[in-house]
Amino acid sequence: RKRAKVVDDFSQLVDRQRKALENERASFENEVTSVRKFEARERGRVVLNVGGRTFETSVETLATKSGFFKALFSGAWDDAGADSVFIDRDPNHFGVLLSFLRNNGDVECLSEHCYEAAKSHGTSALLGLLREAEFFQIEEAIETVEDFLRHKEDVASAFDMITLNVGGESFVTSRRTLCLCPFFDNLLAGYTNHGKVPASKFSRLEPIFLDRNPKFFAILLDYLRSGCDRKVLKLHISLLPDELISYFKDDMSNFYELNA
Repeated sequence: RKRAKVVDDFSQLVDRQRKALENERASFENEVTSVRKFEARERGRVVLNVGGRTFETSVETLATKSGFFKALFSGAWDDAGADSVFIDRDPNHFGVLLSFLRNNGDVECLSEHCYEAAKSHGTSALLGLLREAEFFQIEEAIETVEDFLRHKEDVASAFDMITLNVGGESFVTSRRTLCLCPFFDNLLAGYTNHGKVPASKFSRLEPIFLDRNPKFFAILLDYLRSGCDRKVLKLHISLLPDELISYFKDDMSNFYELNA
């Protein structure tokens, strides 16, 4: 009887250990399956439905530079039974961003798109693209669009038309030309930096009035338009009556902050 009991106890022990091993093996196989499924998903095809339009690409393309898709396609994500992933965003902008991702973040191509879009539809189209890039957390695309918008604004403000009334005479020039002169550079920066008026609004302002000699200002403006060519300035000074030269130089130096 004792022998039979020992054999029975041993058999039960073996059964328990076998079941434990089988459970461990099943758990391990499940983990291996999950890992393989995740790896296959990382390499594999994915179908997106963005705002009603279907896009087919790979998880690797999407997740490499997009924080949104990197989180979406993490190991915890389960796509069982799903034919596609639905994202309620603008499909037109997403198509542009997907092209950017497929080209491994080609900044030059995205900048070219920004140029064409701005030329055809204005900067409002780029603001929409920027919002989508922010939603999908594509940092390089965000920086590219922001840089383009910033540059476009700088260029626009540089060529703003500005009208001046100098001593009763009207002059029309550009912001870029005037800012070659320290006095105007400081004056216009004072308007924009202190919030008095945006740089892009100068063309809509009343003429800037300066109670100065209009003939002297005409010489200054011609000098600025020449790109500050000293030969142009010297020529104008040589044509002035002798009694006006000192007045002109004083005006340039003391008021316009230029060394004539």
